[in-house]
Amino acid sequence: MVITSKILQDRFGISKEIADYFANERAVPADNLFWKNKRIYLSIGFGFLTIPFAFDLMYKRGIPLSILLEDAHISRMEAGFDRLKRYESGYIDKMSFLKECSALLENFILQKHLAEDLWAIFSGKQPRFFDFETKHPALARSDFFLFTLTDLELKDSWVAQFLPYWYALARPILLLDDFKDLPEDIELRDENTILDLGGNKEAVLKAYDLGRADLHKLSEINPVLAAGMEVFLNETEAYPHILKLLNQ
Repeated sequence: MVITSKILQDRFGISKEIADYFANERAVPADNLFWKNKRIYLSIGFGFLTIPFAFDLMYKRGIPLSILLEDAHISRMEAGFDRLKRYESGYIDKMSFLKECSALLENFILQKHLAEDLWAIFSGKQPRFFDFETKHPALARSDFFLFTLTDLELKDSWVAQFLPYWYALARPILLLDDFKDLPEDIELRDENTILDLGGNKEAVLKAYDLGRADLHKLSEINPVLAAGMEVFLNETEAYPHILKLLNQ
């Protein structure tokens, strides 16, 4: 399925400017493992769709397009995705990943407090300035994306107000993966919110409550996206392994 600008606008409520940019204008970055063997910038799947979703959220929270879609900023984001993919694929370890991210952003960091907090939480330390997802670690897996904000000149107050909306977007996306991948995650002992919550019927129900609460928050900014994601969330109730837990 080709993700067109019209699909982004009509099905997910993404602004025309953001939709056109990522669906039509942005070229696939060369020698980038995240886009390996891809001929178009956006492919089906939330790994790619999170990019226009998140940029649209930033735009709707007040960051001008002239800053958000500046080429050097987008290129650093793409380079970060390459490093993240290499880390997730086992080509580099976590320490090497963090060192490469630090080198990538060196001399470009403008939001120093967010950068400091991100380095801290990924190093197992406590953040000093902002509130991050700490109660459910499996729902914090996408916090690497927040490095995208560190080279923008943003006030601390803006970051603090943005983070709840970021989680209202990111956590339901991660939950969708957790519902789908539950059998595999059990076998591989990978992080999974349902397992963290107990791996039983009550855990599944709690996970749905978490996802729907976040989508309610997201609907304040993008009700079309929130409604569309709730459809995806409801569809997970038909997965055989989820039905089995719900019928316990």
